[in-house]
Amino acid sequence: MMVIAFAVSLLLAWASGDWWLFIPLILLIAGSIWAGLGLVARRAEVTLRAKRSDTAYYFFWGATMALLGALWLINGSYPGNMVAILVIILVWIGAVIVVLSVKRKKL
Repeated sequence: MMVIAFAVSLLLAWASGDWWLFIPLILLIAGSIWAGLGLVARRAEVTLRAKRSDTAYYFFWGATMALLGALWLINGSYPGNMVAILVIILVWIGAVIVVLSVKRKKL
């Protein structure tokens, strides 16, 4: 999966002629893949067992990578909004910590 994210981001950066887009694009694409994997695996896991596993961390790190890639692209298009970006990152991490720390009901 990472090879696909690498190839697509390399192709998009080459097609646009801006090689600095490679890093945020790979963060965005790979993060979306890992977050999707975490969501799909979580649905399958709910039926098997009731304890928390690695899928929460796949979703957390995947979504965080995608968020950082998207914010990097936004900051490249609209520079000078670093304070807003830092606030968004801190709110995201705080919200995810709260969600992951809540205990799930046992089935």
